[in-house]
Amino acid sequence: MRSPRSFALALCALLGGALLAPLSGQVSARAFVTPLGEIGVGTTFSLNVEISGTQDVRRDPQLPALDDFAQYLGSSTQSSTRMAGGRTSTTFTIQYRFQAITEGNYTIPTFDVEAGGQTFQTEPIDVVVAASPGQPSGGQTGVGGDDLFITAEASSSSIVEGQPFIVEYRIWTRVDVTSFGMTRVPEPQGFWVEEVTPQGQPEVEQRERNGTQYATAVIRRVALIPTGAGTREIEPIGVEAQVRVQSARDPFSDFFGRSSLFGSTTRPVTVLSNPLTVEVRPLPSGAPEPYSGVVGSLDVAATVDRDSVDANEAVTLTVRLSGDGNVRAIPEPTLDLPADFEVFPPEVTESVASTGRGLRGSKTFEYVVIPRAPGQREVPPVEFGYYDVAAGAYRTAASEAIPLSVAGSVVEGPAALGRAGVSELRRDIRFIRLGALDVRPTGPGLFGTAAFWLLALLPLVAVAGAVGLRRHQELLAGDVAYARGRRASRVAKKRLAEARRLAGEDDARAFYAEVARALRGVVADRLNLPEAGIQTRDLTDALRGAGVTADTVDAVRSCLDDCDRQRFAPPSTDTTERERFLERAGSLMGVLDRELR
Repeated sequence: MRSPRSFALALCALLGGALLAPLSGQVSARAFVTPLGEIGVGTTFSLNVEISGTQDVRRDPQLPALDDFAQYLGSSTQSSTRMAGGRTSTTFTIQYRFQAITEGNYTIPTFDVEAGGQTFQTEPIDVVVAASPGQPSGGQTGVGGDDLFITAEASSSSIVEGQPFIVEYRIWTRVDVTSFGMTRVPEPQGFWVEEVTPQGQPEVEQRERNGTQYATAVIRRVALIPTGAGTREIEPIGVEAQVRVQSARDPFSDFFGRSSLFGSTTRPVTVLSNPLTVEVRPLPSGAPEPYSGVVGSLDVAATVDRDSVDANEAVTLTVRLSGDGNVRAIPEPTLDLPADFEVFPPEVTESVASTGRGLRGSKTFEYVVIPRAPGQREVPPVEFGYYDVAAGAYRTAASEAIPLSVAGSVVEGPAALGRAGVSELRRDIRFIRLGALDVRPTGPGLFGTAAFWLLALLPLVAVAGAVGLRRHQELLAGDVAYARGRRASRVAKKRLAEARRLAGEDDARAFYAEVARALRGVVADRLNLPEAGIQTRDLTDALRGAGVTADTVDAVRSCLDDCDRQRFAPPSTDTTERERFLERAGSLMGVLDRELR
């Protein structure tokens, strides 16, 4: 019989050999999709990268783009170790979660995986996405398609070009939803978008649908304004909700006649809203001039702050346009004032709110006007054309003429010349000196001094500068791309300053919306792209075409995706996180500005 000492030494040798044995002996990598079989539209699936034999993965695999049929949700890792036959094997898995968004047959192409100092290539994977919109997916949650879903409803399915309408997204649930976030917010093609989502937490109410009681709330509301005629498709949005489910049953709940949260956990469940189709009819010809661009109704009112004023004194003229429709599109009025009225550029303010079926708002122009001559004068009516949807015809809205009494007399001198006038206030007198002149040189010759040549060349420099300035002004006035490129940095800084102000307030959605607007704006201005309605995919394609590096393009896409998620997630009060995000966006905009120059 062996002694206890010899037995202990043998056991240590056995364990040491097991621990020092090579980890599986061979490194391998593969990719596969779960769940197996068909994947329903709106449900989640995972692209798994499994690495066996090592955990030395120094760089994440570069996945191929799956944008044609899936929306990226996030990633996670897990590892496992198994001992068998005196050997220890380890498996490291990276799991990438996606939400299926488009029906069809697709193939995930091969991609490289670097592990354990080697490079492996995966096999292509066939994926079938079946048409089953609205069916939640979240693993073994027990949540069916009738338990949790999202509906999209338009206030009208047939509209006129330029007529605003409302699209409302509503969540319906019979399960316990603890939180939710937007996973996909596509930008509608061919629309101006006005966010009118209610501020704060969604208001939950009880409603009956198809004979079943649901808890429901509006999670997003947008006003869409079509920019062209034809059939328009509005793609569905994606939502991931955290649902509380029972992972174990309380053995005493039935006995005491009560329910319990014993063993409950939260699981992610993803859903897609239904798509929408809208028919947009073209506007008839014969629009009156000037045309406001408003499709709906319009009222025009003009007032002055006083009806009697002295010559060369300022009076404030206020022109207010209000009605139903896209009032933001109304251009600056053309004032047909007398020639001796000096008019300064207006201060513009606007206010827009949603109604049950569209938009209503106002736009105000405040002018400072200075009459230069006395008399009984008049501010002529201000007119704007619009399309009356109810009547199906163009109308013209006009303000009333405003009488203005100007007292005083015509002023001679500088006061009568205005801002650009120049007056001759006096004449110099040249005196005659009698007697002989005592002329003698007092210094070096005129042509040999630096001051002479400086003064001689100064007009040429001034002329060249004036030509360059005029050329710059002509480009600003006539070349839209040049003008937008020149002002891109200034506009971006202004928007970032507004986002910094919003970072300290409670409205997180407004903060992330302003950051996204600033980022999209600097790209749109530099590349002369339409800022409104441009999708993230089109924006990143334009950046690649402009020679921007792949890392910067990926950073732009990631930042915009984070903005979209945060804009529609439950509001957060973490101002520190917003400050960090603002620094990240500011640095990215600086890199973009340098590369696009």
